Amino acid sequence: MIDEQELQAWRDALAEEPAGWDFSTLTGYREEEPPWRWRTLVENLAAMSDRVLDLGTGGGEVLASLADVLPAGTLATEGWPPNVPVARERLAPLGIEVLEHDPDDPDPRRARVPVPDASFDLILDRHESFDAHEIARVLAPGGAFLTQQVGGDDAREIGELFGHDRPFGEVTLENAVHDLVAAGLRVDRADAFHGRYEFDDVPVLLRSLRRVPWDAPADLDADRHRELLEELHARTRRGPFVATVSRFLVLARAPEPAGAARVDFATLPRDELDVPRV
Repeated sequence: MIDEQELQAWRDALAEEPAGWDFSTLTGYREEEPPWRWRTLVENLAAMSDRVLDLGTGGGEVLASLADVLPAGTLATEGWPPNVPVARERLAPLGIEVLEHDPDDPDPRRARVPVPDASFDLILDRHESFDAHEIARVLAPGGAFLTQQVGGDDAREIGELFGHDRPFGEVTLENAVHDLVAAGLRVDRADAFHGRYEFDDVPVLLRSLRRVPWDAPADLDADRHRELLEELHARTRRGPFVATVSRFLVLARAPEPAGAARVDFATLPRDELDVPRV
C-alpha cells in the first residue's frame, strides 16, 4: 500500500498541462532513438530545397532546432489546439508561420492541407498522420517527402497495462509505402526500428501520458486506477517499466517533370549505420 503523499504525487502528475511534446524535462524517462538521424536527413534535403513544409510541428521544438538549415519561407502546420500557440510563439521569431490544420478532421475540406498544389519541394512529417494523396498534391515535381512515423505497435505494453487498445494499428511501414506508391510517388527509402522506453516510477509514466493521452484510457485517474498503479509502483521498485519504441522512416519523391535534370538524394551522405531495409 502507498501513503497519501504518494497518491497525491500521482494526482499531481495527471493534473499537469504540458506545453508541446518535449519529453526532455521528464526525470526518470529514457527513450531509445532510431539509428537514423533526423537532422542529418533534413540537412541533406533542405540544402536543395527552396520551400519547406513541416506537417504536425507539435510545439515547434524539432523544427526550431533545424532553423539554421531551413530556407526562408519555411511553413509549418499543427492540429492539436494546445500546441498551436506554443509552436507559434517558438517559431515566429525564426520567421516560420504556423497554420492550424488537423489531417484527421472528419470534414474532408478541413482535412485538406491549406496550401496550393505543387507548392513545396520538401515536406517534412515527424510523427504526424498524413494523407498520401495530399502529399502528392502539395509536392512540386521532383519534390521529396520525408516522414518518421510512430508505429501502431508503439508503447503496446502501456495499453496492455491499462487494458486500453491503441487506435493506430493500421500505422505500419508497409501501409505507408503502399499508400504513397498508390498516390503516384516513388519510395526511395523505407526503414523500421524497435527499441525501448524506460520509466523509473509511476509519476514519470503518468507525466509522459499527459503528453500522449491517446496511449492511456480517457478516464485515467489516480484514485480510480489506484490498485493497478500500486501494482506498477511495486514493479518499478525492482526496475524500470519497459515498453516498446516503434518508429519507421520513409523517403518518397514526386515524379520529375519530363526532361528535367535530376539530383538523386539517395546518393547524398547518410549515416554510417547498418539500418535494415524493408
